Amino acid sequence: MSIEVTIKQKLFGKQTMPLEVILGDELHYGNFENDHLNDGELGETEFIAYHPDHIGRGFSVIWNPSEKKQIYLRLPQPSTPAELTDFFAAIERMAIYWKGSLTVDGNRQTLPAFLSTLDDMIEFNTKIIKDFSQKVLTGEHEALTLYSAMWPLAIGKEEAEHFLDNPFYFATWLHEKQSMDVYFASPDFFSEEEGIVARYLFTDHLPAIFPNQPSVPFGMTDLTTGKALKCDHWYVYMVLSDSKEPLGEIEYSKFLSLLPKSKITRYDAERFLLDELTEEELKAIAEK
Repeated sequence: MSIEVTIKQKLFGKQTMPLEVILGDELHYGNFENDHLNDGELGETEFIAYHPDHIGRGFSVIWNPSEKKQIYLRLPQPSTPAELTDFFAAIERMAIYWKGSLTVDGNRQTLPAFLSTLDDMIEFNTKIIKDFSQKVLTGEHEALTLYSAMWPLAIGKEEAEHFLDNPFYFATWLHEKQSMDVYFASPDFFSEEEGIVARYLFTDHLPAIFPNQPSVPFGMTDLTTGKALKCDHWYVYMVLSDSKEPLGEIEYSKFLSLLPKSKITRYDAERFLLDELTEEELKAIAEK
């Protein structure tokens, strides 16, 4: 579910759309690769825009510097009141700059008419948050993954209880989780004799987010077959932060079993936060 908006310049429009107009004075951008955002990078035709002071789901912008015909924007729902406001403001800036027309969810709409729906969209998002929270609590969804600005976030019963009681906590939760100064562990995949192998990189003196159960990021395909990528071999590759010399690698399940329990806390329904390990602690894991 999303809000999809296309802005078209007049038939003989000759202006490109500067990145500065899209972002305004406050939005940041990045390129989503695999399952996390590379902050400050632009994709070839698309990027994610977000506000660093209230990080939410982010909204995608189909754009390139030479585009003069149309620009497509998509905001996933549910979002947050602040991010909806950012999204509407970006569309207003762009439409005014191009003196362009709008198509919203497939229907032509005037800019004033679109802008007048902001309060209704905020209210609608609140209803969505309550609805999916109820479904998680009743077991209709065991956990719900939301693809967000920085990386995916998984909602379980603990989160759903908070959101059902206070839907506006959803915005606080999104920002708190994504603004943490942590390393989001993302696997790299390699084709080796044993098949497709995944490796997570980990080093000392760096808090990190790891999955409870490793999995292939959504949408990744096997380049040789064109089908969804499958991987049965998962490892953690360990390197000391002050040295390029690796400590070695360890099977993911064994890595989890050797982590100090005192250093692990729940991050969301599918991941845990690992407090930074000392050099000695990391070496101890590598030696077992």
